[in-house]
Amino acid sequence: MANDSTDSKKELSRRAFMRNAATAAAGAAAVSAVAAKTAKADIYKSILPSAVLGANEKIRTGHIGTGGMGRSNLGFVLQRDDMQPIAICDLYPKNLDRGAAMVAGKFPADSFSKHHDFREIIDNKDVDAVVIATPDHWHCLCTLFAADAKKAIYCEKPLSTTIEEGRAMVEAVRRNKVVFQGGTMQRSGTHFQEAVNLVKSGYIGKVAMVEAFNHEDKPLAGIGMGDDDLSKYPGCDWDFHQGWVEHQPFNTNRWIYNFRWFLDYSGGKITDWGAHLIDIGLWAMGEEKQPKTIVATGGKYILQDNRTTPDTLEVIWEYEDYILTFSNRVWNQYLPKGYSDHGILFHGTEGSLRVDRGGYEVYPVQNNGKGAEAKKAEGSQLNEPHWQNFADCVRSGQDPVVTVEILHNTTRTCHQGTCSYVAGAKLAWDAKTERFSGDGDAVKKANAWAARPYLNGWSLKAPYRKA
Repeated sequence: MANDSTDSKKELSRRAFMRNAATAAAGAAAVSAVAAKTAKADIYKSILPSAVLGANEKIRTGHIGTGGMGRSNLGFVLQRDDMQPIAICDLYPKNLDRGAAMVAGKFPADSFSKHHDFREIIDNKDVDAVVIATPDHWHCLCTLFAADAKKAIYCEKPLSTTIEEGRAMVEAVRRNKVVFQGGTMQRSGTHFQEAVNLVKSGYIGKVAMVEAFNHEDKPLAGIGMGDDDLSKYPGCDWDFHQGWVEHQPFNTNRWIYNFRWFLDYSGGKITDWGAHLIDIGLWAMGEEKQPKTIVATGGKYILQDNRTTPDTLEVIWEYEDYILTFSNRVWNQYLPKGYSDHGILFHGTEGSLRVDRGGYEVYPVQNNGKGAEAKKAEGSQLNEPHWQNFADCVRSGQDPVVTVEILHNTTRTCHQGTCSYVAGAKLAWDAKTERFSGDGDAVKKANAWAARPYLNGWSLKAPYRKA
């Protein structure tokens, strides 16, 4: 992964230019004045290394993962005139070809490359930013490699599969001083921003309870038992897909999309939808706060499939001045009239506020003669402003709206719930060590789940992969 000194200097110069928009703008203005006097329009370009990104040049992206979410992100990039995909990667040829077809619909077929191994995207010196939309258990390694290569990073939620991974990702991003945008795009929606500001400003009084919920009406058969015949899926690199976790025999349910219902790779609904919903609750209530205790209860009571995550789950985080809950049932979607299948409820002394992707509404509650005024708003765009924010920050070097610390905090909160579920106990949290405190088998089991060992030659320490 080492570059020769000439290429390294050019690329560092180019990225430094991207990260210092103010300086670049001042320099451009000065050179423009010289150009006007000499009538040489190309003088600015001629005095900079060829690898430097000018103010109007495209941000060149490399896409790791072109499955459903990966193609969605690829679509957002292709909608923009200031970004261009130049490399795409996926372990499954069918998904790789789907991604390639999307790019070829806008750019010439020879303007981008296709890859099987994500490290080839990282090694491409022309890639300015990587977009990570892999299964959850690959987010960490892709981020570590990209950060060390000084690439800007857009990474889907959840940040990591373990709490220990998340801390390693935070340190890598900050050590390498790269731009990182997390995929919790609700933070870029104006109606979510308004709802959070209402809570923070005391509009509904003092809030002491926050409920996050997501309910579905999946059939009782769930995702079924999957297909064990790998020969039906030509090109599927099953060993590479499993990566650092303990390898299991091939089953389609452990693969595309449904991987999230297996604890080896993800946390189920709490890291899937819960990451979006819990994120808004933490944002409004103060992200500097850490829970004192966490307790989760639930199980696989209804669905008749081979998932290992619960189909019914209730989690409670106890903070110093409020409690946060996450509720999920996969098999019954009933909710009060007017509610969507997901949302966040803030309960204050003068009212309750419900917010979801469709909008928000304040419900007044009379308390000591006072009550919040009823208020509502429709939903707003989420992805478009989120990608605009990322593009702006790649050029300026500023932190995007979802920093690596923000996404780590949200993901860690989700994982605390999963750890309690796995351990089968109420747990006390030590914010300084990012571990559960106390003695006993349950605490040991929870901490072991929060920091699962890397297997199969992979490591959280550079160079991350044994020869």
